[in-house]
Amino acid sequence: MKSKDQSIDRSNHSAGNEDLEALIRYDESRLSMKSLLREIQTASDSQYHSRSLPLSVIRYRNTIDYILTKSLGQLDFNELNSFDRNFLRLAIYELRWLNVNLDHFKSKYPQITSRYEEVLKRSLVFDLDATVRKLPLVNQYSLKYSHPSFIVQTLLDNMSSEDCIHLLKSNNSSRVYYLRPNKLHEGYSTFINSLTGVKLEPDSLVPEIYRINTGIDEVVKSALFREGKILIQDKASILVVNALDPHPGQKVWDACAAPGMKTQLIAERMKGHGCLVASDVYPHRVKMARELSKKLNTEHTEWTHSDATRPEFRDADKILIDAPCTSTGILQSYPSFKWRLNKEALFALMAIQNKILDGILSAYSERPGTEIVYATCSILPHEGESQIDSALERHNIELMDPLDYGDFGYPKFKCTQKVRRVFPHKHECSGFFISRLRIKH
Repeated sequence: MKSKDQSIDRSNHSAGNEDLEALIRYDESRLSMKSLLREIQTASDSQYHSRSLPLSVIRYRNTIDYILTKSLGQLDFNELNSFDRNFLRLAIYELRWLNVNLDHFKSKYPQITSRYEEVLKRSLVFDLDATVRKLPLVNQYSLKYSHPSFIVQTLLDNMSSEDCIHLLKSNNSSRVYYLRPNKLHEGYSTFINSLTGVKLEPDSLVPEIYRINTGIDEVVKSALFREGKILIQDKASILVVNALDPHPGQKVWDACAAPGMKTQLIAERMKGHGCLVASDVYPHRVKMARELSKKLNTEHTEWTHSDATRPEFRDADKILIDAPCTSTGILQSYPSFKWRLNKEALFALMAIQNKILDGILSAYSERPGTEIVYATCSILPHEGESQIDSALERHNIELMDPLDYGDFGYPKFKCTQKVRRVFPHKHECSGFFISRLRIKH
C-alpha cells in the first residue's frame, strides 16, 4: 500500500473531478472517450464533451506517458494507481501543452504531494525532441506526433515522410465542420439564411455544403438542427455519395447504412423516384436509423435488418458499401480510436470487409452493369487498396474513376490509379478511401 506522501490526497478533490473520472473510466472501458464524456456530461454543461481536457489528454496519450515515465525518477509508472496515473497525465498536459503555470496548477489542486510536485517539475524541463532524436524514425514520429508506431510505419510505407508528418499533425488538430440543408424538407432554400451567430462559407469544390467557420455550438443548439432541417455532415461522406451518383428511378441498396446520413443524401438525389433499400446487420442500429429517418424526412426508405455478406436484395442498379472499418480517418474527432487499434482488431475488420465484398460481388455476378461503391473511413491500405486488389483477382469486375477529386490511391497497388483517397491535411475532411466497381459483361 502506498504511503501518504507517495499518493495524491483525494480528500475534497472537487476541481477537475469529471476530467479525472473520464480518464479513469477510459482505462477500464472499451468505449471511446467521446462516448464516455457524453455519459458524464451534466445538464448544466451540455457541450462538455466537445471541449474537455480528457479528449486532449487521450489525443497525446503515448507522448504524455513517455514524458511521465521519464520524469518519475525512482517511481515505476506501472505501479501507479489509476487515480494518480491519470491525475499526472492531466497535469502534464495542462503544464506542457496549455502552458499552465505550476504554481497556478498547485492552487487548483492543493492536494498534490511534494513527491509528485517534483515529478511535474522534471516533466516541465524534459527535452522530448533531444531524447527521441536518438530513436528510430518510426518511434520518433510516434512520440512526437502521438500515434501508435503501427500506424506511423504503415503511413511511412505508403507516403512521403513530409506527407506523413502533415497527416499526423492534422489528426491532432480540430476537425472542420460542414453543414448542408436537408432538401427533403420544404423551404430548404431559406434554412441557411435564417441561422444567426454562424459564419458559413460555401465549399469551392462541393458547392452543396458550407464550411462552418464560426458558430458550431449555435448550429447544434438551433431548432433547424434539432428538427433535421440542416445537417452536419463531413465532406468525405458527401464525396462517397457523389461517387455512387444515384439518380431518380434507379434501384439503390445502401448495404451498411446505419445511422443513415448517406442514405438521406441518396434519397435527396433520387427525388422520391425509384427504390431505396437501406440495411444493417445490427437490429438496434436499424431501429435507431428508422427513427432518424422520420426526422430527416426519408420515411419512404425501406430499412431492413440483414447481413450484407448474404445479400437479400438482388436487383439493385447501384450499391453502396460503406464498410465497417477502423475509423482511422476520423482521429481528429475520436483520438481514442488510435489507441484501441491493434493488428488483431484490424485483421478482424478486414475479414468482415472481405466477406461483404465477396458476398455482394458473387450475388451480382450475373447482373453485368451493376455499379458498386466500396468506401472506408480509414487511412490504412489494408482496408482500401488491398481489398480492391484482392477483389479484382477473384471477381469479374472493372474499376471506374469514382471522382474528379482527391488523391490517387497509395502507390504499388494494381488499383492505385482508379481509386481515390482524401485526407484531413490535404482536403479538410475525414480520411476516406473511395472506389467504384462495375460488374463486367
